[in-house]
Amino acid sequence: AYDEDITRFYNAIKIKIESAWIKPRNIPSNLSCDLRIKTNPQGRIVDLKLLKSSGNIRFDNSALKAVQRVETFSFFNEIPLNIYSSNFKNIVITFNPS
Repeated sequence: AYDEDITRFYNAIKIKIESAWIKPRNIPSNLSCDLRIKTNPQGRIVDLKLLKSSGNIRFDNSALKAVQRVETFSFFNEIPLNIYSSNFKNIVITFNPS
């Protein structure tokens, strides 16, 4: 169940970010970038960095903006502290909405 929980929360994070994303006009559809998101135990985003650019500054900025719009992952209260500490304090995601 441990790995299932991690997968479930990780997917919930991606869905939350992708739903906050506003796609820039006239950008290729197959872009992706890697983001590092630092959170506190309450799910609040405390730091955000672009780790690997897509090569398209507008796409990268739109991905960063989407994370900033989220602000807090409200379901973090469901994540046991040990799972949070080892998996969700620093989250690296590949942002590639289709």
